[in-house]
Amino acid sequence: MAVIAYTLARPHPGKREMAENRARQLGEIYSRHGASVKAASIVSGANAGCLMLLRAYADFRTAVKAFQAVNNDPAHVEFWKEREANPAAEIITARDILRTVYGETQWTSHPVAHLRRYEISRDKVAEALKLFPEVEKIMSEADVNVVGVLPVTGENLNSMTVSYQLRSIEHWGEAMDSVGMSDAFQALVVKAAKLGTLRSAFTTIPI
Repeated sequence: MAVIAYTLARPHPGKREMAENRARQLGEIYSRHGASVKAASIVSGANAGCLMLLRAYADFRTAVKAFQAVNNDPAHVEFWKEREANPAAEIITARDILRTVYGETQWTSHPVAHLRRYEISRDKVAEALKLFPEVEKIMSEADVNVVGVLPVTGENLNSMTVSYQLRSIEHWGEAMDSVGMSDAFQALVVKAAKLGTLRSAFTTIPI
């Protein structure tokens, strides 16, 4: 299991470059305190145009320790002073937390992600997890990494997100054509629909 914290922000008109630079700057601060960091832009689907900053940790203890260290870092304090004086983006989600329940993130080798978010009651999660090995087997044919996550904090806790991680945006298109539209994968989509309802999907690329 890994713990993932993320921040979601919508750049102000004319300030996207500044917002992206700040996302990378903040990511460097988190990285110095032990986080695996990914800064990304949502290019399609829900919240298209927004930026995400994700931080992954081995467990909750490590995440909390890093959170305290970051808050005490003078560079972090100065970052937020500059941001408040001249904001470049609207923060939509300041910090929500997820936990992985299947697979491991491969942000370095597979930095592009296509995410599908399902509404699902917690009593159906165990049954849904049984589908993941089948999904992984199909997706491995196209070198797609599969990760399942559940929310720990946030507004909709009755949800599960499946992250399909890819080498590039071109790889995403190839995988959609070769396996995403295949009969085998679509059969799994039908099985998943019996356990939960697909509510949203979006694609991210690294910045």
